[in-house]
Amino acid sequence: MKTIYILLFLSMNALLELIFLIGYPILRLILPFYQYTESIKRMPLRDNHPILIHAASVGEINAVVPLIKELIKHKQSILINTFTVSGKDRAKELFPKLEVRLAPLDLYSLRISQLRAIKPKLILIVETEIWPNLLYAAGNFHIPVIFINARISAKTLSRYLRFGNLLRLISPSVTKVLAQSELDQERLQKLFPIHVENAGNLKYCLNLPAYDTSQVRSNYMFNEDDFIIVWGSSRPREEELIVSYLPLLRKSIPNLRLILAPRHPKRSSDIARLLKDYDYVSYSEINQKRSRAEIVLIDTLGHLTEAYSISDISIVGGSFYDFGGHNPLEPAFYGKCIIMGEYYSSCRDSVQELLKAGAIILSSRENLPEIIIDLYRRNDLRDSMGQKARLVLKKNATALSNHMRGIMPCLK
Repeated sequence: MKTIYILLFLSMNALLELIFLIGYPILRLILPFYQYTESIKRMPLRDNHPILIHAASVGEINAVVPLIKELIKHKQSILINTFTVSGKDRAKELFPKLEVRLAPLDLYSLRISQLRAIKPKLILIVETEIWPNLLYAAGNFHIPVIFINARISAKTLSRYLRFGNLLRLISPSVTKVLAQSELDQERLQKLFPIHVENAGNLKYCLNLPAYDTSQVRSNYMFNEDDFIIVWGSSRPREEELIVSYLPLLRKSIPNLRLILAPRHPKRSSDIARLLKDYDYVSYSEINQKRSRAEIVLIDTLGHLTEAYSISDISIVGGSFYDFGGHNPLEPAFYGKCIIMGEYYSSCRDSVQELLKAGAIILSSRENLPEIIIDLYRRNDLRDSMGQKARLVLKKNATALSNHMRGIMPCLK
């Protein structure tokens, strides 16, 4: 039976290689339009034996940021592979000094070429992206593989179990599986013959700066009794939405101050035109003008977390129109009352955890002013939500140390 499985796998590989060979000229023409040519190109040779981190897309990259930072602290050389262009862009944005590349297509010839070129000492696969030829090639080169922050749905597990015997044969290099939760541990244990550990979810292990909030308020020219709403990572139309509600909000919140932090600061000039009839100042001009404004537009990178730290209400953008939503865990880290819109597909797990804890409110575009005014009047509710948000993070606080404890023996 074992021989039959391997023969089937090798036969399928041979067929895929033939299709790739025949279609190669067409791929060379098509892939540049999708910025995907790198997936079929040979990787440059390396001699520093990096840790190869394989993450599919933006969500997986965001989840393992704390781990990557910790590995960098331990002087580890790292190469990041992503399956999507958006994931590659996000990794480059977060780690401009690291090498980030698109992963090769999962063909045996390309995987062998990849591993020969970079000679990784360890492969970390984020969540449960099972690429058969990556695992098979790693086994042939005796490179240990660890699944980190691993999770799997019941539906995906059912699909993988159909090929469970083959998976075990082609993945002898999988030395550890570090699961996100107890449920993921139970499911993954059915798939892998080795012990699966519940290590916790890395995305909750934030290590953000601590701020002197009085000083930050002063920097923004705000008073201690100002009521500050921060709209973080705003996307197109969201700035227009909140600005349209300002007259209504001012009637109930006389000391209202608004900080707009667009996801992409290069949009700041467009947003400035929207604000031309309002009392606003760009963050980059506060020190020059030293003027107290109703609205501060953050037009440079690196100031979102300090804005969250002084907020009374944090609104997380990309969620009131269909952009998938952005990370609500940053305001949670600072114990803030959080509002999000109804579109949060890219951070669904985080939002669900916060919802279960009563630490976040989901709002439609129409109900937003009503929710803001109610929270303004209920200081106790805002405080309670902030405390619950911190507890969600605290629950998974050991995930980073658990993962490092699992990884470090493979680096010695």
